[in-house]
Amino acid sequence: MVVVLPLVIGAIAAGLLAVFSLQTGVSNRLSASGDAQVISSYFETDVQSAQQITVNPTASQCGTGSQLLGLEWNLNVQTDVYQTVVSYVETATGSTYSLLRQYCSSGISSTPTSSTIVSSDLLDSQPPPVISPAAASTLATAGWTSTQSVNKVAFTLSEPKSKLTFALSAVPKANLPPSEQGSLSTTTPSASCGFATAGTGTYASTLCFVDFSSYNVSEATSGGQAFAVAITGTPFTLSFDLSTSGAPVAAHAIPTYAAPPTSEAFLGNNGFYTGVPNKPALYQTNSGTTSTLTFTNFGVTDSRGVPATDWELVTGDAESTDTNESLTWSSDQVLNLIPNSPTSPVGNACNSVAPATNTQNLTGLGTQTVECSATQSSDKTGTVILDALTPQSLKIVLVGGGLQGAFVGLLLP
Repeated sequence: MVVVLPLVIGAIAAGLLAVFSLQTGVSNRLSASGDAQVISSYFETDVQSAQQITVNPTASQCGTGSQLLGLEWNLNVQTDVYQTVVSYVETATGSTYSLLRQYCSSGISSTPTSSTIVSSDLLDSQPPPVISPAAASTLATAGWTSTQSVNKVAFTLSEPKSKLTFALSAVPKANLPPSEQGSLSTTTPSASCGFATAGTGTYASTLCFVDFSSYNVSEATSGGQAFAVAITGTPFTLSFDLSTSGAPVAAHAIPTYAAPPTSEAFLGNNGFYTGVPNKPALYQTNSGTTSTLTFTNFGVTDSRGVPATDWELVTGDAESTDTNESLTWSSDQVLNLIPNSPTSPVGNACNSVAPATNTQNLTGLGTQTVECSATQSSDKTGTVILDALTPQSLKIVLVGGGLQGAFVGLLLP
C-alpha cells in the first residue's frame, strides 16, 4: 500500500496539471482572439477614415504613451485643425505591455476623449505599422502626411503569452477604387443571438448563441438558407449559409432535454449556461436517426460591411450523448476544447469520468475533426464546447439513439 500510494497521487497530480495547463492555454488563446476582434473592429475603419497619418513616435498625438500610429480626419476648414485624432500607443504596467487606442474628438490633446485597450499582451518592442509605398512611408516616419499617397497600412501584432500573431491591413478611403468609395455593402440582419444568464458559465456574458427561430426546413434542404445574425451589443453581423440533410431537425429552446436521474442535456440545466433566449439549438425531431448540418461562407462584418478578422466561432452539444449516439464536428480550421470548468473539461459527456477527458470517446481535439460518442446513458456532468478561429465551413453530424442537437455561436472579447 505504501508503495502504490505515491504512484496514485502522482497520477492524479499529473492529470490535474494537464487540465490546468489546458485551461491556461485556452484562456490565453481566447484572450488573444478577443484582442484581435477589438483592434480589427477599430483599425480598418480608422485607416479608411484617415486624411493624415504618421508613424513618428514624437509627432503630436492624442493622449500619452509611445505612439505607434497616428491618424487624423474631419478637417475644420475654419481653424485648419483636424477634429478627430486617433493614436495607437504602447504603454507598460510593470513588465506587461499593452496597446491602447486613444481617441480625441476635438483635435490634438493630452487628455483623450476615450481610451480603449486593444491588445493586453504586447511585445516590449512592438514595431509600428508598415506603410506602402516606400515614399509614403518615408513621409509618415518623418511626421504627419496626407493619406492620398498611401495604398496600404499593415499592422502585425505578436502576443507573447498566447504565442499568437495576427495581421491587420487597411487602405485609406482616398486610395480605394472609385467603386468602393461609396457606402460599403452591408447585410441586413435576419436573426439575432443571445447570452446566457451572467455567472452561469465561464463565457456566459461573451458567448452569443445564434437564434435559429427563423430556420426554414424547405430552404435549408434545397440549396441552403442564408443567415445574417446581429451580434447583440456590437456593430457586427455574423453571416453564413446553412444546409441540412438526412433526418429532419428543428429550432429548439435550451435546454433541449431534461429527465434526471437517467439522462439530461447539461447545457441549459444544472446552472450551466442557463437562460439563453429564443431557440439556439438545432434538434432532431425523429429518434434513432442521422442528421447532417453544413455551414458554409462564414463571415463577420461591421455596420458598414467591412470584414472583421480573427473572430472566434463556438459550437457544441445541445443535448446529451448517450448509448449508440455521437456528434462529429468537421471544420476547415482546427477545433479546440473550451473547458466547462478548470476541473472538468467535459464531465462525463462522452463516457469520460470527470475531471479527465476520455480520449477513447472524445477524439480529435486540436485537429479539424472532433467526435464525441457514448456506449452508455447517464445523467450528464458536462458538455462538449469547441471553438475555431475564423472558419469558413463547419459540418456537424448528429447520430441519435434517441435525439441529438447542436448549437453555434460567436465568442466576443
